Amino acid sequence: MKRILFPIFLIWISCTENPFGGEKKIADRTISGHVKLDKVDFYPKGYHNGVLVWSEGLGLQTTTDIDGSFELTLPASSESSSGAIIDGDYTIQFFLGNYKVSSVTVTFAAGQVVNDEKVINLEGELRRDVSLTRLAGVHTDVYPPIISSGFDSDIITKVQVTPDKTDIYFHLRKVVTRTSSIYTGLLIREVDSKKLAYTVDIDSATIMKEYMDRPSKTLEFIFNYTDINLPGGIYEVIPYLVLDREDIPQTILNTLGSGYDTFSHSYFQYPFYRTGGQLVVE
Repeated sequence: MKRILFPIFLIWISCTENPFGGEKKIADRTISGHVKLDKVDFYPKGYHNGVLVWSEGLGLQTTTDIDGSFELTLPASSESSSGAIIDGDYTIQFFLGNYKVSSVTVTFAAGQVVNDEKVINLEGELRRDVSLTRLAGVHTDVYPPIISSGFDSDIITKVQVTPDKTDIYFHLRKVVTRTSSIYTGLLIREVDSKKLAYTVDIDSATIMKEYMDRPSKTLEFIFNYTDINLPGGIYEVIPYLVLDREDIPQTILNTLGSGYDTFSHSYFQYPFYRTGGQLVVE
C-alpha cells in the first residue's frame, strides 16, 4: 500500500516581545486546537479522541483527547531572543486510517509564531477546528452482546462498512473456497486495559484486498465461544481492516512503528475510527 504525504505548516513565538504583534507575550510555548470528525455524532459537536497529530519539521506528535483537543509542546528556547525552532513554514498533520489526511500551515519568524488571522493566534491556538473527511465508516454488532455463564454456542459478528466514495477497498483476512468466502481476523481487546485478550482467525486465511460496495457492505464473522472462554469483563471486538489508500505520508506511517498493518496486537497502533463491537462476559 503506497502512501503519499500532504504537507502543512506552522508558526510560534517565544516568551519575549513579539515583533509582529507589539508587546504581547506568550506564557508557554504550545500549539493547540480541536479536531472534528465528519459524520460523527458522539461527544459535543462531533469531536473525537485518538486522532494522530504529528509534525515532522517540529519533531512532535500527540493524539487528541475525548473532546477532540490537542496540544503540542514546542521545544524550549535556546536564547531569550529566539526560539529553538528555525524560521520557516512547518506542517502539522492529522490522521485516522479511515479519514482523509488533513493539515495546517504555520510559520515561525525570529523564534516566534507569526500571527495569521486565518490559521493561528499569538497564543498558539488554531483559529478554526481541524476537520477530517470520512472515507468509510465501520460499525460492528456482536450477537449475543452479553455472554452468560454456560453459553456454548456461536458468536456472530457483523461488520457494516459504509464507503463514502466509489473506489473503496479494504485489506482483510478471509478464506476463499470454490463456493464462498469465509471472513475471519478479529481482535478481542479488554476495554479497561486496552490489552489483546484473544484473536479469532483461521490458519488457512490470508490478507486480501476487497472492494466495498455502496451504499454499504456487511461482513459476517462466526466463531464458537467455547474456543475462547473469556473471563468476566467488558471487551471490544475489532475487525482487522486496513483501508487501501495512497495518500498517507510515509513519514506518518513511520511514526506508527512496524507491524501496524499486520494481524497482531500491533494493529492497535493504527489510528482508526469505528463504532460498536462491545461484548460483555458475565
